Amino acid sequence: MSPQEPSPAKPTPLKLSVVVAAYNEEPVIGRSLPRIVEELSGRPGADWELLLVDDGSTDRTGEIMEEFARGRERVRVLHHRRNFGQGRALRTAFDQARGETIVTLDADLSYGPEYIFRLADALETHNVEIALASPYAAGGTVRNVPFYRHFLSRVGNLYLARMSHYRVSTSTCVVRAYRREVLDALSLTSDGMELQLEILMKAAMLNFRACEVPAELAWDTAKAKDADIRRVSKMRILRTIRLYLMLGWLQRPALLFVVVGLLLVVPGAYMALALLVRLLQGIGRHVGEGASQAVSSALEDVFRQHTYSLAFCGAFLLIGFQLLIFAMVLLQNKFYFEELFRLGQNRRDPRRRDG
Repeated sequence: MSPQEPSPAKPTPLKLSVVVAAYNEEPVIGRSLPRIVEELSGRPGADWELLLVDDGSTDRTGEIMEEFARGRERVRVLHHRRNFGQGRALRTAFDQARGETIVTLDADLSYGPEYIFRLADALETHNVEIALASPYAAGGTVRNVPFYRHFLSRVGNLYLARMSHYRVSTSTCVVRAYRREVLDALSLTSDGMELQLEILMKAAMLNFRACEVPAELAWDTAKAKDADIRRVSKMRILRTIRLYLMLGWLQRPALLFVVVGLLLVVPGAYMALALLVRLLQGIGRHVGEGASQAVSSALEDVFRQHTYSLAFCGAFLLIGFQLLIFAMVLLQNKFYFEELFRLGQNRRDPRRRDG
């Protein structure tokens, strides 16, 4: 190499924080942590840390984490005094993470540790700010998950995909990679699993981009057995369904009113047109009685012969238009909310004003 030639730039070390939040995961956490560290150590030159959050476990999860972290400077353990929920545990880790890239994993590694670098690399290759592990994207698979859980998750994510700003196949999975700037820019408040949707909803308002990485979701036999529908309460299933519906509603509150309003206005308008045709036909039959009398007689015939049609037509149109007007008000409010949210985030983080 000649002295005039610039030396090749050295690759920037990957400043990576991996987050694992756990609650009562004693049976699996001891097997998961060595696999995670083995994967992280297998990337030459990677600059990483592992953040473990014990979300108030009542078993030995926290002790196992502490035993594993002993003697490992790159592993840190955070404890909640009681169980606050997955979302709060992740938010605690986000506040403490030092990496420029943050990857979140589930404690039982239903998605293998190999997705740490697949997701982190996807941020660069796709030039996005969020990368999502997705078993429902093309190339993704699901293995050993009970049918009812798979069905609820699949239908729920299809619904959320239609309601969300991101057309992604999987919105609820915790296994993701984020650029630091995303989490710094968002004011997050959720304590439960709804945090995953809150992040996507607020990130979309700030025009952050997301991509999906096809992934395999694989449950071990013990987890699949514990989640069998015969061992799960109906209240838990109903709570999951209610959560999916609520999360979708929060993202597009006007959509339901638009759909129901159109379902009422369209048949109402069709019925109104049919009644108008019958009115004109009636006027034609009574035209010899004079214009005024013909109209009165035709109206009387229509009212007498199609009383229920008139009632339903009026109700459909009245209620349908009211719902559509209400939807427009919701859309206007949502627009103003998003504008205020963006303004508030820009004031909170002045760096975003410069793009």
